[in-house]
Amino acid sequence: MDRQRAIGATLILAFISLAGCISLQSSQAQKSPSQKNKARQSITLRNGAMTQGTTVPNYWHQQWVGKGKISVTRDTQIFKQGPAALKVASTSGPAKGQAFQLIQGSPNQSFTISGFAKSTGRVKVNVAIQSFSKKSRPLQFRQVQYLHNTQDWSSFSQEVTLPPKTHKFGIVLLIEGEGEAWLDEVKLTGTNVKNIAGKLEQASAPNQQDSTVVKKQQNPTVPTPGHYPKFPQAWQKLHQQHLQQTQKREINVVFLGDSITRGWQKHKKLWQKHYGKLDAVNFGIGGDRTQQVLWRINNGLFDQIQPQLVVLNIGVNNLWQDGYGSEQIAAGIEKIVAAIHTKSPKTKILLLGILPTGKQLNAPKREKIQAINSKIRQLDNGSTIRFLDMGSNFLEPDGSISKDVMPDYLHLSRQGYQIWATSMEKTLSEMLNE
Repeated sequence: MDRQRAIGATLILAFISLAGCISLQSSQAQKSPSQKNKARQSITLRNGAMTQGTTVPNYWHQQWVGKGKISVTRDTQIFKQGPAALKVASTSGPAKGQAFQLIQGSPNQSFTISGFAKSTGRVKVNVAIQSFSKKSRPLQFRQVQYLHNTQDWSSFSQEVTLPPKTHKFGIVLLIEGEGEAWLDEVKLTGTNVKNIAGKLEQASAPNQQDSTVVKKQQNPTVPTPGHYPKFPQAWQKLHQQHLQQTQKREINVVFLGDSITRGWQKHKKLWQKHYGKLDAVNFGIGGDRTQQVLWRINNGLFDQIQPQLVVLNIGVNNLWQDGYGSEQIAAGIEKIVAAIHTKSPKTKILLLGILPTGKQLNAPKREKIQAINSKIRQLDNGSTIRFLDMGSNFLEPDGSISKDVMPDYLHLSRQGYQIWATSMEKTLSEMLNE
């Protein structure tokens, strides 16, 4: 209780300076009594699953910084359920700041807030409800979740009653210290409460009639362009950037895959150490499934290049979407291998097995991953196609995954990428020197 009161007192003072920045013009406009009553009858949370947005989740753009510098982003590599989470991180040393969504509220209204939060570093993290009066005066700071230093995804569920004179309230993700925090799958429940995810828009891909919606089922063997909700052109822009790279430089090795492959970009020194002298490029795109990689190959990715080797790591995202079985996913991977050889017959392919996911040995996806790997292992012909299953190198003796290697039990840390490089080094060298 002392800690909560201390945090609340500190943040009330901080919100005094914030309050003057909050625009309440719309609520101060003249309304009829019936309009006022209607506005106070419902609470609406938007984009609680962080599905919409590019650099920052839509509706979570409001910020306050009390010390140092922070960054607020939509993280598509670390999330609880996908496709993204709200991330607040300190930059250039310790900081104190937050991101929040501001919502219309009513005095004495009750609801339950639930969700998931995660943290890393030397940092104190609060998920909280901060209420404001009609004149933007801070009323109450209600802590609903507290994390300290590095903690994995933790669920929370708290009933909240807004104090008298509440006009609006913020759902807050606040950090204090040096580190990072994530918020995902936020939901409100109760009387007159709405959760609006927003429409998932179609991807707008040039000259394509088969643009898809994220939640629409897609066949793993049918080439399909990708997209990010709300900003559907972003995926196409990444593809175009890759095409431009193929026209501007000599490329000997291509890393092709999804966000796990793309994640090498966060560890440039490690990449340079292992692959800097190989004329290697990273053509990973976050969220890609087999069908997106097929589409990229069919739409110019290998039209201007004939690389000596392709390192292919794909298929994990198919496990969470589409509903197809291991045979269809394996067939999609096989089709990618064939498509590469159609475009570039002399290119060798180092086919990587799908890495294990989930914390424990009996995690739900493990069995399906093993089934897919068993099928694509058969593509290994000992020369132009080699299969490498590195999965066991990422596991603890009991079969679990350490968050030091995979912080979210899916995406890799720097240590994880070092394991990748070490595990692949011998086979990669053999294929390049044969």
